[in-house]
Amino acid sequence: MTATIVFAALAALPVQQTLEPQFDIALGLAGLTTATARFDDGILPFYRQGDGSAMLFQTCYEHPWRTPYNLEMTRKQLALSVGKPTGLIEGASRALGTGTRRSLLGDPAKPYTDPANDAGALDAVLQKMKAAGVIKGAIPPTTSLPADVKRAAAAILQADLVLVDYRRAAFSKVGDLAAAYALFSGNPGEPDGPASESRQLDIQSKADMTYLYAAAQDLGAVVTWAEAACSAVPADKSYEFRLETEWGRIDLSGGGDSTHDGAATLLCIDTGGNDTYINTPCNASAANWSSVTIDTKGNDRYLSDPALAKTALSDWPQRNKGRGQSGCASALFGLTFLVDSQGDDLYRSSRNAFGSARFGVAYLGDYGGSDSYDAYADSEAFGQYGIGILDDASGSDKYFGFTQVQGAGLPHGLGLLIDGQGDDAYSANDQVLDFPSAQSAEHNNSMAQGAGYGFRADYLTGHSQSGGIGILYDLAGKDTYSCGVFGQGVGYWEGLGILWDDSGDDKYTGQWYVQGAAAHFGIGFLQDGDGNDEYRAPMNMAQGAGHDFSIGWLLDLGGADFHQAPNLSLGAGNANGIGVFVDTAGDDTYQTSGITLGSAAEAQKASLRERALCLGVFMDLGGQDTYPEGVTWAKNNSRTANWNLKNATPAESQVGVFLDR
Repeated sequence: MTATIVFAALAALPVQQTLEPQFDIALGLAGLTTATARFDDGILPFYRQGDGSAMLFQTCYEHPWRTPYNLEMTRKQLALSVGKPTGLIEGASRALGTGTRRSLLGDPAKPYTDPANDAGALDAVLQKMKAAGVIKGAIPPTTSLPADVKRAAAAILQADLVLVDYRRAAFSKVGDLAAAYALFSGNPGEPDGPASESRQLDIQSKADMTYLYAAAQDLGAVVTWAEAACSAVPADKSYEFRLETEWGRIDLSGGGDSTHDGAATLLCIDTGGNDTYINTPCNASAANWSSVTIDTKGNDRYLSDPALAKTALSDWPQRNKGRGQSGCASALFGLTFLVDSQGDDLYRSSRNAFGSARFGVAYLGDYGGSDSYDAYADSEAFGQYGIGILDDASGSDKYFGFTQVQGAGLPHGLGLLIDGQGDDAYSANDQVLDFPSAQSAEHNNSMAQGAGYGFRADYLTGHSQSGGIGILYDLAGKDTYSCGVFGQGVGYWEGLGILWDDSGDDKYTGQWYVQGAAAHFGIGFLQDGDGNDEYRAPMNMAQGAGHDFSIGWLLDLGGADFHQAPNLSLGAGNANGIGVFVDTAGDDTYQTSGITLGSAAEAQKASLRERALCLGVFMDLGGQDTYPEGVTWAKNNSRTANWNLKNATPAESQVGVFLDR
């Protein structure tokens, strides 16, 4: 069967599925197949080092050419779960390999929500909390509260009474939780020496996050039900209820502009006014293990400091003082949920915030309005030994940050930023150089916009930690993405970084290790579904580039696109890496030079690397394209193998393949 017939026969199948046989056609130019074009298990262990790689990463690493299909299954599940915290947490936990399916046999909220409909349910739950020692003092009357608020509060507090046992089980072997909390509070999370590393590794080995992920799915389902109930309360309905507990404050109010002052909060419901929240909700201590906030009306402000109400973080001199501390919608050894139903809201924090989790689950759901997010580090969907989710369902939103933001996963963690609609702007600051990168001191180390990052210690203590999963998923709109070094679908040290953009004319700007790039056993993946897109990366390693036994992917599935690409790009392998670039349709323009357009760099001589595969794959499957004149093999309707070193077998060689049809 000719290649033309094969392409025609596959046309009716989903793009990700059709790519696998097309890969075989392209790889065949170099005598390779999808079964042979992979890393050598006899060589890789001499170089690869890590502990605790995520299940989704491992699946893609072991079966590289099935990666687009495997990730497509995850993408579809997440797309159906916008505005549904339980679905997003389930998908995230299963991607890590520590998940459950609490919704398999029905709605996990029902055991808590059905009793909440009974008259007197809130009073009954408060009495249970008093009997359990969670409430020490007198309980104020609840008669002034709207019925829907009482129903919502009763369901959430009843869930807390049950789910606390899951939290206890998750950390029962850790010992002194207050000491563990203190270890991770106020520090950037990466070990700074053998003593702190040993303590961190000990806590990680004793924590069982599956219990906490199960509890988070249940609480997420209850919060979804409670938000719907509270949304029925009129914005001008005035009421106030406040009660201190051993787990944090219960704060229920409506009818005006309120300020929630940052005291440890167990439950906050606010149904009216333009409100201000200072570091609320968060796990403010080891005792404050659950923290839920629901705001249904108004243009609200969520801040780490009142001074940030009118000052951008990039202009605030104190911005680097709060890193590691608990900020709004952050979790530390617990669960945190923030749901804002509507309004044009401002989120600004120098602390970890806006879906930031360490040893916990943090969920921020903003379901309406055009919002502005401004964070410093470890925020806007960040997970380290936990799951951090930022779920913005609609509106044209702006996301600002510095480092490890906008979908960043560190060891044993997953950060997911999912945006449903609107023309959005994602920016990892590359002008104010608070985090100069090792690659270029003139640019920040962003590690943002879909970044999986591991701790490299092969030249330090030897206890390297595999990276987690970072995902940025934008479903619709004309979007812009900008970062410095490491970003836009990037993996480092057994980390998996993913950027999905389903539709719209989008613009991507980055510097080095960006736009589907990976280094040191990582996987970087960028997939743009449709639109006339623009990709710019002037420095190095971009747009489908893999370095040091890593795999970098860029898939563009439609539109007339423009690529400004550097050396090591557009399907390029370096130091025994694999780089894959695929464009399925459209009249595209490529501006590039160096090792690019289906090329592979020479491997290190007189070492095992000399007989390890290094591979670059470039495939443009449609349209009349424009290639640089200096790249002689890159032409329309052309296919070739670019050999750098041809060893005894193709799988031991350094080679690139170029295919345009």
